Amino acid sequence: MERLTDEFMASCPRDRGRILRGHNMTRIETFVDAAFAFALTLLVISIDEIPRSPAQLVESARDIPAFVLSALLIGQLWLVHVGWSRIFGLQDRVTVFLSLALVMLVLIFVYPLKLMFQSGIFYFSSGALGANIMVNDGEWTELDVSNMFLFSAAGLLCLVLIVIALYLNGLRFRRQLRLNDYEVYLSWKRMMAASVVGVTAILCGLAAVTVTGAALPWTGLGYLTLLLTLPLASEIFRRGYPPPIG
Repeated sequence: MERLTDEFMASCPRDRGRILRGHNMTRIETFVDAAFAFALTLLVISIDEIPRSPAQLVESARDIPAFVLSALLIGQLWLVHVGWSRIFGLQDRVTVFLSLALVMLVLIFVYPLKLMFQSGIFYFSSGALGANIMVNDGEWTELDVSNMFLFSAAGLLCLVLIVIALYLNGLRFRRQLRLNDYEVYLSWKRMMAASVVGVTAILCGLAAVTVTGAALPWTGLGYLTLLLTLPLASEIFRRGYPPPIG
């Protein structure tokens, strides 16, 4: 890859210390955006049947929280890819491979993701919200719950590894892309945040295969610790690796 010219760098918009080299959408970014939009479409409530009575409408509305949480998670992952694309704007083979892997994983885990939220919301709301997806097949067994949490943790860990790999690949072209010190700092900070999510996924997966009994469903709430650990890790990172000045 050739070093970006002064003319190109001058034409790129700036945003809070970042140079948006990928401000014009690339073909791979367009494909990724379309795939994420399709993933959100798969989450649509009552995809198989339109409610035809007030009772059916109320029953469908019970699934709104699971839809919202699933959509927020997928949307956050899409924003991560958008943020990476804006800084680097790469279309090399590694980027194409990692982006395709990201899309495939999202489409593979879109239904398991909603399944986990549906069952979790149904369990913790005592049936007031969510969907009783096992109504025709009996109760959930401990093995069912454990496998669902383990499968979800594995999927999240794979997604995290892809995000980290995207940033590492972008930093390979640091000289050619003429990344400034703040962009390098920001890349490492985002990889740190992704690593925290990955470690949380590993710990929640381990908890799912070791905890038994009534405490097992609560292991899925371990991801809520990210509300505390992510800001804490960000502050520790900032103190150990201060952002560049200027």
